[in-house]
Amino acid sequence: MKVSICIPAYKHVNFLKRCLDSVFEQDFTDFEVVITDDSPDDSLLKLVETYPDARIRYFKNPKALGSPLNWNEGIKQAKGEYIKILHHDDWFSSPQSLSKFVRLMDENPDMDIAFSASCDIDNQNKQRPHIAGSRFLSDVKEEAESIYMGNQFGAPSVCIFRNKDYSFDPNLIWLVDIDFYMQVIMARNNRFAFTPEILVNIGVSEFQITRQCLTATKVRISEKIYLYEKYSLNKKSAKYRRSLLRYMGREGIHNTTGLKEILPNTDFEFSVYDTFRAYMYYLKKRIRGFLPE
Repeated sequence: MKVSICIPAYKHVNFLKRCLDSVFEQDFTDFEVVITDDSPDDSLLKLVETYPDARIRYFKNPKALGSPLNWNEGIKQAKGEYIKILHHDDWFSSPQSLSKFVRLMDENPDMDIAFSASCDIDNQNKQRPHIAGSRFLSDVKEEAESIYMGNQFGAPSVCIFRNKDYSFDPNLIWLVDIDFYMQVIMARNNRFAFTPEILVNIGVSEFQITRQCLTATKVRISEKIYLYEKYSLNKKSAKYRRSLLRYMGREGIHNTTGLKEILPNTDFEFSVYDTFRAYMYYLKKRIRGFLPE
């Protein structure tokens, strides 16, 4: 089997139906669909049973795993050569999307992951294309850790990767995709494939985990520090520390005392220079907030 389309699902029958309809419209047919269901009821199962297709493999988690463990459960069950993560609120943009993803991998055997551009679409059908810039792509090819500065690839649904025991870090929620991309790209000496063609639509709604994390300062800052330490970015370019300080400064955290108030157990310490720089980022955000749009 060529591809395992792994769909981590949770409630929202209409989202999953839209996703599955796009899957079964694909002109590339050598795939299985692995659905891992975190829902508290059988609403998604009833929907799945309306699709009489032997390629569907449905798994109901006995206990809700949450993100990203539910994503990893799908990966564990996958039998395909390639794994295509497709969140249940996302969907393929055209019947040719999967074949183009597969071609990206087939034509780049020295790479373990490939990405496409995407389009964010909200409930009012407002659309916003999401295409990684050339400078970003060049930086990542030079040093995969550059993704730490800002993820221009987008959500996990934009990627396809080889089935080689890669998994998402369960310690993360907000920055879990950044960590995964860095992990896989670094494993192949910063090589990856990318197409600027939009192959996936990303459903934008208040139900997204990332939307929920936007209001959780503690989550965002703790994960930014976690990745900074996990990849020993203090031993690399100063741009990574600046990125971390910018992140914290914009959240109103510009000294060790303030950081300890939200993360009492953190080992991260501000130097005098760190405090000055973070405070400048804080002031810049405040000033921009007072300027007319």
